[in-house]
Amino acid sequence: MNPCFKKKLLLVLIWLFCVCFMNAFAIGREPQKDMQIEGRVLGKDGTPIRNVSVYFSSFPSLGTVTDSSGFFRLSCRVGTYTLIFSHIGYQQLEARITVSENETGKQVYEIRLEEKNSYLREVFVSGHVVSAVAAPERIVRAHRLIAGGTSVALMKPEEQRLETIKDALKYEPGVIIQEFFGANDQPRLSIRGSGIQSNPQRRGVYLLQDGIPVNFSDGSFVIGVMDPSISESVEVFKGANALRYGAAALGGAINFNSRTGRYSPGVQLKAEGGSYGYGAFTVLAGQSHGKKDAFLSVSGSRQDGFRQHNKNKKLNVAGNFGYRISDKIDNRTYLNYSYISFDVPGPLTLEMIKEDPAQINKGVNLPYVIGPDIERDKPGREATVMRVANRTAARLSSSADISVSLYYQHIQDRFVFPIVLSTQRSAGNDAGVSIQATRYTRKSTLTTGLIGSQGSIDRRGHINKNGLDSYMFSKDKLDAVNLTFYAEYNYRINGRLRIIANLQAAYNERNSRDVFPDPGLRPWYSHSSQKYRYFYSENISLNQSYNALNPRIGAIYNAGEKKNIQFFGNISTSYEPPTFDDLAGTAVTDNINTSPRKLFATRLDKQTAITAETGSRHEGTRYGWNFSVYRSWLNNELLEVKDFVLGIKETKNYAHTVHQGIELGWMAVPVQGIFSATGKDRLVVRGMYTYSDFYFSSKEYKNNKLAGVPPHYLTGFLEYRYPGKMFLSFNVESQPEKSPVDHTNTFYQPPFTIYGFRAGFEGWKNISFYVEGKNVFNRHYASSYIISDQILLPPIPFPQFTVDNVAFFMPGQERAFYIGLTYKLPSSKANPSGTSM
Repeated sequence: MNPCFKKKLLLVLIWLFCVCFMNAFAIGREPQKDMQIEGRVLGKDGTPIRNVSVYFSSFPSLGTVTDSSGFFRLSCRVGTYTLIFSHIGYQQLEARITVSENETGKQVYEIRLEEKNSYLREVFVSGHVVSAVAAPERIVRAHRLIAGGTSVALMKPEEQRLETIKDALKYEPGVIIQEFFGANDQPRLSIRGSGIQSNPQRRGVYLLQDGIPVNFSDGSFVIGVMDPSISESVEVFKGANALRYGAAALGGAINFNSRTGRYSPGVQLKAEGGSYGYGAFTVLAGQSHGKKDAFLSVSGSRQDGFRQHNKNKKLNVAGNFGYRISDKIDNRTYLNYSYISFDVPGPLTLEMIKEDPAQINKGVNLPYVIGPDIERDKPGREATVMRVANRTAARLSSSADISVSLYYQHIQDRFVFPIVLSTQRSAGNDAGVSIQATRYTRKSTLTTGLIGSQGSIDRRGHINKNGLDSYMFSKDKLDAVNLTFYAEYNYRINGRLRIIANLQAAYNERNSRDVFPDPGLRPWYSHSSQKYRYFYSENISLNQSYNALNPRIGAIYNAGEKKNIQFFGNISTSYEPPTFDDLAGTAVTDNINTSPRKLFATRLDKQTAITAETGSRHEGTRYGWNFSVYRSWLNNELLEVKDFVLGIKETKNYAHTVHQGIELGWMAVPVQGIFSATGKDRLVVRGMYTYSDFYFSSKEYKNNKLAGVPPHYLTGFLEYRYPGKMFLSFNVESQPEKSPVDHTNTFYQPPFTIYGFRAGFEGWKNISFYVEGKNVFNRHYASSYIISDQILLPPIPFPQFTVDNVAFFMPGQERAFYIGLTYKLPSSKANPSGTSM
């Protein structure tokens, strides 16, 4: 695509964005005077209540939260409304009010929240509303307006170990996380099977920090840099439910929400220790003063790991600063630094796992074992990511908002592959902009957005000689461009039924330029002869572009007397272009003890899918559920082929596949008031079940299962909790059925079930403590495996050599115990304006 055409396309999309937004102002425009609803929320004894959600029942996303003095303010037109006042620990209040014109332009109320009785009476107060960051209550509320499977996990570092993303999302329905390198944070993440076949996984899910992309411009990511221990919450948007973030991947998006001084003031210090040399610390500090607030978090950890060559260390520093420029403009700046370094202990055979899962493979040991030589090649990864972002939110009128986000990130990444005998060094820069505008009316909301990003990566391939970078055999300059326009129209038909329509238009470029000096003098190395030679590979420069139009239509029905039982459904399309890792491949040809001797660039089609989804959710004090059933018809699914025997790393399109499944999360409180006369203590049961049925529907693998995802996956716990005092829980994780390792379905990961526990106390003189045990019965099992297209055995003269002698499986962590101690120092200053729109 020539530059002139690209400029024209950019101008057209910007024009479309402006037209949609300006038209939104024309819809339902009323020549009425803007009115203010102001008030103060108090408890029974007259104490102000902070962080009470205040919103219109007719449209929950148009709301605010009270500040530290209990104040709130909302803008609206003349009319009759129902206001909802919601806060954990207080009975929800629905108040019917009539707003009429008056000289002051405002109506003021005092709201009393009690356990049994609530009432309103008029007083004079003032407040504030606009914010560049959403309050925690509003984040949860916004998910109730999505016609599909989503969830929000609140992070509580004082109660548990949050070292890995699996610790954070273990009980979220539809999220399958398989440990890949023991306890190190480089897991295999599956949401509806997207990107699961890449080894290691580097695509398929859109990662965000505070709604701003963390993925690089080609769609790849380093999952280990995400730190749940310093996040307020983690949101999961499955499939096309993430369209408003510009994400169209089958796996959807995961958004990590940072803590802020506005909503999380005070200081929190945490220290942890545990098995296999594990040690960690976390410092969280937030403060607000007037129109300003700031938050700083620092976390670090190290561990030796339960296996040989299994060390890990990481450091995360994150901060954000918010400044309210005026009553209608709010700005926030984010800074992040992440460093990770970990060893890759590599796969074992099932027999080796049974004998000693702590061991490593030491190469070809015929006739018994064939696998990578971990002791010699020392595979691992070291990455540094630095990010800076800024978001400005503005209130254009009582019924229109706009936000503009800018970001830049830089990465340095060294990856030593455990199977293909090479090292890869990448240095990349990404920059992007996101503009989102929202127009509210009494019954509808129109949201339009434009996202653009551009990134470049300098990537070099080196021969791996004893774990060190030897001679360079490839050098590429990689450039990616992305442009996305999206629109969402949410219309309330009546008090129970909503219709939501989405549309996304996307354009992506993936351009690679081979700049190696002489294609005929690429070096390769034989570990058998310990000699260097040269091979010829033609220039593999390749430019590709992709585009898609993704519509979605869905509905939400609120059932029950309190309208708190939701039924939803949607039909959507998804789209995923390949990453640079997909578009280039290597092979060692006929000798697995050599570095790569062949390079190639691959032309790949975009992966597309049509998905139908339906489900239900309910959040109650005694029981709740989050349930989805979906079926996706995929075209040209991107699946990676990696074979140890041939030393091949390549991605291919598979014409037709089907992904379908069930995602179920549930919570119940069967008993409460066991030892407390006030009924505060309770017994809680929570669980998650994911059923995945992924199969080929055409060509050579027709009706075979896709390798990589267990058909059944369950997690759950039984917990006794006395809020503010202590907790004790027992948990389980299970894959009750074998899972195929290869697409030919000839070899399988055995099923397993492991158990753990967690106990501790909370809030004693601002101190919390926990002890946690994992795999307490020390089960030896395979937590994951190397996914193969088909399993090829080497041509060796040993008749007793079978597939059982090939190292495919990653051993799960052995029995481990962890302890954590947290001290909270409350903020000494009040938060004068903690409201949010």
